[in-house]
Amino acid sequence: FPDDARLWVYPLSRPLSAAEHARVTERLDSFLVEWNSHGAPVHGAYEVFEDRFVLIAGAVDDGVSGCSTDSMVRVLKTLREEGIDGFDRTLVFFRDAAARVQAVSRADFQVLVNAGQVDANTPVFDGTIQFLGDMRRGGFETTFGRSWHWNAFSAPRPAR
Repeated sequence: FPDDARLWVYPLSRPLSAAEHARVTERLDSFLVEWNSHGAPVHGAYEVFEDRFVLIAGAVDDGVSGCSTDSMVRVLKTLREEGIDGFDRTLVFFRDAAARVQAVSRADFQVLVNAGQVDANTPVFDGTIQFLGDMRRGGFETTFGRSWHWNAFSAPRPAR
């Protein structure tokens, strides 16, 4: 895949069970076989990352159209109806001290920042990236201090 391949990040509100992981894999395998954009096949791939994120990449010479994106969203909405929700954008994802991926509300994340439990070096996940190259350059999992999160949450700033 080229760096300009589109990337969609679906953060999961909770970790997948083994059965749910299998269901996501089955649905996405079936979808990718038939994924096309204006009659041209979309070269697509996905990864279920740490049972907390569904990452889907797609590339086609003329770009991935809105209709082909809609078809992918329909698959994810079907999974949401079955209890696998990748559409909750109100959660903040980060790694805790034991390196486990955690998801908390924005308010709870702010509390963690204020308490010093999240600092500039805490790994966070940016579900807003849109291209595979962004992921390759470390834009998906980065540190709190290098992410948009740093400006969005009132982090105690080190004295100069």
